[in-house]
Amino acid sequence: MNLKHKFDCEHVDHAIEKGIKHLLSQATNGRWRGFPTLAGESDIWVTGFVVAHIYKLCEQEEVINEARNFLIHSRQPSKEWSYSAIVPSDADSTAWCLMALQSCPLLTGLELEKAKSFLWSHFVDNGISTYRVESGIREFISAPNNEAIQGWTSAHPDVSIAAVLADLKNDKVPEILTWLTDQQTNEGFINSYWWRSAYYTTTLLLRALSLRQESLPNEHAKKIIQSLVKKQLPGGGFGLDTSTKLDPFTTALSLESFVHLSDIDSATETYLCAKSLLQSQNKDGSWDGNYMLRIPAPNILDPNKVVAWNSEHGGGNSFIKDQDGLFATAMACYALDCYKHTEMNKINGLA
Repeated sequence: MNLKHKFDCEHVDHAIEKGIKHLLSQATNGRWRGFPTLAGESDIWVTGFVVAHIYKLCEQEEVINEARNFLIHSRQPSKEWSYSAIVPSDADSTAWCLMALQSCPLLTGLELEKAKSFLWSHFVDNGISTYRVESGIREFISAPNNEAIQGWTSAHPDVSIAAVLADLKNDKVPEILTWLTDQQTNEGFINSYWWRSAYYTTTLLLRALSLRQESLPNEHAKKIIQSLVKKQLPGGGFGLDTSTKLDPFTTALSLESFVHLSDIDSATETYLCAKSLLQSQNKDGSWDGNYMLRIPAPNILDPNKVVAWNSEHGGGNSFIKDQDGLFATAMACYALDCYKHTEMNKINGLA
C-alpha cells in the first residue's frame, strides 16, 4: 500500500484545528473542568492534562497563557498541584501540570525544583505512588487508618510513567522504566491503576522511550503490535475493554502506539486507526468521552481484581466519565499530530 496516496495532511490538519478550537471554547477563566467524583470535578489536573497535550498545537497563545497562569496560581503552599483546590496534593496532578508548564517563564527554577522534589518524594517500590501516607488524603476521605489507603499510596504504573514524562532526565527514570517493562502482560501491554485501559500506560511508556531516544526490546514491541492488530475493530478503531464500539480515547492511544512502533510493519493498521479516529470526530470538533477513568476503593492494590464497578456515585470502585470529551479530544489531537509528522517524514524520505 502506498501511503502517499492515502495520507491526507490537509484533512488531518483540519481535524486537529477543529479539535483545538472546540477545546478552547470549553475553557472558562483559563481552566477546564471534568470527571465528577465524590470530591467534585477536577479543574487543576484536567487543565494540566489538556494543556500538556495541546500547547504545542495551539496558535492562540492567549488561552494557553491564561491556563498556565491559572496553574501557577493553583499550587499548594509547597509548590505542587492537586486534583482540585480542596483535595490534597498528588504526584499525578503535579506531573501533568509540570508537563503543561514546560518552558513556561512563569515557573521559576527554584519553584520547578520544589515541584520535582515533591514529585519524586512519591518514589516507592521502584515506582511512583499517587499519594504519600502523610499527604492528608486519609483525613480527607475519612479513612480509619493507613491500611485503608494502601492502594492509593502504592506504586502506580500510570502515575509512574507520567512522572517520567515530567522529568525525563531524573536519576530514577531508568529504574522506573525497567520496573514498568517488567510488568508486560502476555499481550505486551502494561496495566494502569486509575485507567480502565492498559493502552494508557503502554502508550505513555512508548512516548517516554521515544523522547529519550530509546526503544523497547524488539520482542516486546512486536508483542504490542500483534495485540493491537488482534484487538483492532473491523473499522480500524479500538473499543474500551471488550466493547465493539469505537472509543475515541482508546483509539487515539492506540494510534500513538502504532506511530511509536512504526518500525514494525503495521502501516495498513495504522492508517485504518487514523482514518477511524478522523471519522469519529463530531461536527463541533470534539470527540466523545467515555467512562474510562476508574476510582478504585483506596485500599485496593490491584483494581483488575475488582469484580463489581459502578458508574453512578463517583466513589470507590467507580467508573468516571470524560463528560465533555476533554481528554478524548486532547488525546485525539495529539495522536493525529504524531501520526501526521510520521507520515510526512515517510513522504519526505526522512524515516
